[in-house]
Amino acid sequence: MNKKNLWLIAVPLILFTMLAICIRAGITVNFEGWAYNESIEHMSPSFTKIVKAITHTGDSVVLITFCLLLFVIPKSRKTIALPISVTVILSMILDITLKSIFARERPDILRLINETSYSFPSGHAMNNAALYTILILLIFKFIKNKPLKIVLVAVCITLTIAIGYSRIYLGVHYAGDVLGGWLLGPAISIFIYLTWNRKFGFVDKKTMH
Repeated sequence: MNKKNLWLIAVPLILFTMLAICIRAGITVNFEGWAYNESIEHMSPSFTKIVKAITHTGDSVVLITFCLLLFVIPKSRKTIALPISVTVILSMILDITLKSIFARERPDILRLINETSYSFPSGHAMNNAALYTILILLIFKFIKNKPLKIVLVAVCITLTIAIGYSRIYLGVHYAGDVLGGWLLGPAISIFIYLTWNRKFGFVDKKTMH
């Protein structure tokens, strides 16, 4: 891994550590309360149905199914399916580990869906940020058609933000949990991408147009 790229991983990790310290010290309470109030400002039954649908697109079973489907694509297992799958699996394992370490209880507010695990960091935010970040990296690597590239990247960013927002709206995560996930997810993706590129390389002679 090129040392000049290490800051892309180090900075999010440092920020995550600072965020975790602030959460433990109670510094984020006011911000998280404000974020929740802002997220539910336009709450309604119809909007809640939409948000629930959005949050379920980020469920673990959906991500795992997506990764499995990538293996169906011929001649792309090593350059697409495997690095994406490794990224998602690593993110899920790290999420479970960190939840056990921090053991932060979920918000004691109106929960619109049921969740039983700990709160920090948000697994939905983290796992989907990891997935969509490595997708963005691969989009820039393989797709040369600029309009298509812009559309796909926009979709990835939108889904990442929407899924994170849904966790706050549904009352199952604090804003700090989501921010923590958004910091770690991309760091994992960049680490896997750089490591994979060094160990195996990305063959782009079949670049999509």
